[in-house]
Amino acid sequence: MKVICAGAAKTGTKSMARALRLLGYNSVFDIEEAIEFAFKEWEDIWEGRTPDMGPMLDSVYADVDAVVDLPHSYFFDKFLERWPKSKVILMTRDEDAWFTSYKNMVEKAQKNYCILLIFYYLSPCIKRMADWYLKLSEITVGSGKPEPFLWKTWLRRHNAYVRVTVPRDQLLEFDVKEGWEPLCTFLNLEIPDEEFPCENKAGQSHDVTDRMMQDTWIAKQMAAEVKLIVATVALSIAVIIALAFYFK
Repeated sequence: MKVICAGAAKTGTKSMARALRLLGYNSVFDIEEAIEFAFKEWEDIWEGRTPDMGPMLDSVYADVDAVVDLPHSYFFDKFLERWPKSKVILMTRDEDAWFTSYKNMVEKAQKNYCILLIFYYLSPCIKRMADWYLKLSEITVGSGKPEPFLWKTWLRRHNAYVRVTVPRDQLLEFDVKEGWEPLCTFLNLEIPDEEFPCENKAGQSHDVTDRMMQDTWIAKQMAAEVKLIVATVALSIAVIIALAFYFK
């Protein structure tokens, strides 16, 4: 583990993940990777079944170069305890702009995927995914529902905790709008020829929620379960109609 990104979600985490990959960090774990490769391990932590995170970190993240976004940013201190020589990047953003961006992401996800809640009690994977994300929201920002006071207070406390926990010579406070120079100076790397990435901008059609809900193993399993449920219901209705006509 070389780099731990401790900035909260919606502080440029997708841009940072892309930037680190462009700088040569081959294995960068974002929230999609946490879902894809460590869903159950994090689920066990949410549910209190894993009191010691150490063995999980060793088994899942031993060969990872950098971590970014939730759940990694929230547990940055656990990663730092395991890899004390890692450099830590705290991405920062105006808290009002941060809240608005986070709220918009949550509300967009609720609007786009609310139909899946119809299958909450019928699809084991939909229930697991919904519970996983809700629990993650509760232990980080405090609520899955946008709450200005609660969320902003959490952001201030989180950033303050990062500042008092990480040794100054290992910490960079960074706004992704600053571009390559401060980041590359901190990491002792040359500045790439291409522009600093600008990922997951507001209004983009294929945002992080879409990738979580479409590209991960559990998303594909959710889709398969929904198809099976719909097919079963359709078949049941067809049988009922056929029987009704038969005995009419």
